[in-house]
Amino acid sequence: MVDGYISMDNKQLFLDINSHKRDLKSRGGWLGVFFAFVGISVLHTFKRIELLKNFFDYFDFGLRILGGITIIVVIIYLIFFRKSNKKLYINEIKKIDVEKQEFETDVSIIFNNKKRLELEFRNLENQLQPFLETIQKRNSRIKIDFIK
Repeated sequence: MVDGYISMDNKQLFLDINSHKRDLKSRGGWLGVFFAFVGISVLHTFKRIELLKNFFDYFDFGLRILGGITIIVVIIYLIFFRKSNKKLYINEIKKIDVEKQEFETDVSIIFNNKKRLELEFRNLENQLQPFLETIQKRNSRIKIDFIK
């Protein structure tokens, strides 16, 4: 695979994908910048507490606090809870979509509960065909579609 490893036994797929670091760098950087702006704004309001004179000032301050909390929750999700797909049973796979590109092949594994798993394989390593054959041996009901 492009950014990790996949292995399987007779019942389950095991993934070791390093994409959460890439996601944190791409999304977390902007979230960190927004959090810094919101934090500076909230600290500035705390220093000048006498400026809170009407309802709009309190509403504005509450929105800034809510925005900061939301950014913190998203960052925590990206760091800790992104790896929630631990139990990937082969018998629950309904369909596999394969889209071949020039250097990489995108594979979408769709489960019975509508969960979708996106994987990328390099074409030069020729690992896609053995992977598909092995999954097909373990679950013969899987429908494999090759998208052009």
